[in-house]
Order: sequence, then structure tokens, then C-alpha cells
Amino acid sequence: MMSAIWAAFTILFLAAAVSDARTYRIPNWISLALVALFVVAAAVSGQPVVSFWPHLAVGASVFALGYGLYILTGMGAGDAKLSAAAALWAGFSGFYFWAFTLALTMSLLALALIVARRVLPAGEAPRPKVFQKGAPVPLGVAIGLATIAASWQFDGALWAF
Repeated sequence: MMSAIWAAFTILFLAAAVSDARTYRIPNWISLALVALFVVAAAVSGQPVVSFWPHLAVGASVFALGYGLYILTGMGAGDAKLSAAAALWAGFSGFYFWAFTLALTMSLLALALIVARRVLPAGEAPRPKVFQKGAPVPLGVAIGLATIAASWQFDGALWAF
């Protein structure tokens, strides 16, 4: 059962990354599905419900921080919701590793986009927006890939399960 949950977890985060790269939008259903999947994983884990309060605290804190950044800086609302869903899965035990992986992934993505935007030829066909100079960095790509990579910290098992 947990391998099916991990597969769904991975597919949902990849879907968010692809959607953000293509359209600069992360559908709400993806973040909601990740939260619902967390509830399912918690239910089948056999652990007492009270043991998941750290996950809820971290998820709510990241959501509040992300919403604040959305209001103050123009960070995407989808990025804030996806980050909160990822933090919900990480909890206290995996938060620092996830945050480090996210910072590294964001840096590598920004560097790759800088290089790609300079190297790709400007032919007659228009470039996708993500490869146009001055376009924003799709943070959902970094969030999705970092979360999948950080979840492997526990030998492929989901955090806290």
C-alpha cells in the first residue's frame, strides 16, 4: 500500500512541476490531492493521530510564510500551496533536509535557465515562455523535484511512515 502512495506522491509532484514549467500555474487540485494523500498515508500507517501534529504545524507554518510571500513579493500562490503540502509531508524530522534540497534545486534551476536562455538560438519559432529572457523562474519545478529527492532520504519510504 505504501508503495502505491509513494507512486501517487511522486506523480503528483511531477505533475505540479510540469504544469508550472508549461503554464506558470499549479492547479489547486494537485495540492489538495497531496494533502488528501497524506491523510490516507497517516491512516494506513497505524500510528496514533497525535503523532502527526508536527506535520500539521510545519505545513501550516510554511503555508502562512508562503501566503505572506505571495502578498509581499508576488510569489505564486500555487507555489505557496505546493510548498505547504510538501512541508506537511516532511514534518519536523524532514524539514531541514527538504529546505536544503529545495535551496539547492532552486539554485540549479535558476542557473540552468540562465544558461538555456543565453544558449538557445532565437529562431523564427517563438520560445516557450520559460526560456524567454526575463521570464520568472517556475518555482513549482524546484519544489516538486526537491520534494521527491528529499523523500528518498528515508530509503524510498515516505516521511514519518
